[in-house]
Amino acid sequence: MSLLETDLIGAIVLLVVGIVAIVLALLLLKEYLASKKMYHLAWALSFLVLFISGVLIIFLGWTDTLENPLVPPVAALIPAGLAIGLLYAVFEEKQYGFYYAIYSLVLIAILAVIKLMELDFASFVLMGVHIPSGLIISFLPVYTAFTKETEWTSIFFGIGGLLISFGGVLLAFATVEGMEAILPFEDILVILPFLLLVVGVFFALGIGIPSKWKVEIPVISDLF
Repeated sequence: MSLLETDLIGAIVLLVVGIVAIVLALLLLKEYLASKKMYHLAWALSFLVLFISGVLIIFLGWTDTLENPLVPPVAALIPAGLAIGLLYAVFEEKQYGFYYAIYSLVLIAILAVIKLMELDFASFVLMGVHIPSGLIISFLPVYTAFTKETEWTSIFFGIGGLLISFGGVLLAFATVEGMEAILPFEDILVILPFLLLVVGVFFALGIGIPSKWKVEIPVISDLF
């Protein structure tokens, strides 16, 4: 059932998230075409997938969207793309971003096959993408700020990483048997649109301000 019918406020918030995501994706794609920096392309892909995911949830609802077997592997591109881009941005002279891209894409392809075949160990493969990606996007920006390789504003990116990882934990928490009594699935779905909006804001700050990988974002890039 459409989110417009069941949670109008949530649908409106997700619409705002979608607008933020597609604007960031287009700005990053424009920057990539001008600079050919791989981190712009990887981040553009992440925000494009976030935009598409938000649109699907608005019109199909949470349940139908999450039950689609192709949604988990496609959604895994969001943290994976952010992590790949960050590795390219921080370690421009090394191949860490390339190697992590190969690792992530192989696991995502395996995950897609497993989900379509309805095998039981899909969650283990999914965690193989989400856990390292979450660690990279949460803590690498903090590390670069601590070592003075980037300004302190790169921490905004890390906060976005922590929050999006928290959202993933909430969804995983909801699927654990017996946890429904502690934190009902319906309550999690009410929280997620607002959490995603905050995530979008922090990633916009984390991409639009630090000079090492700065992308000009109207208003945001002039804040500091």
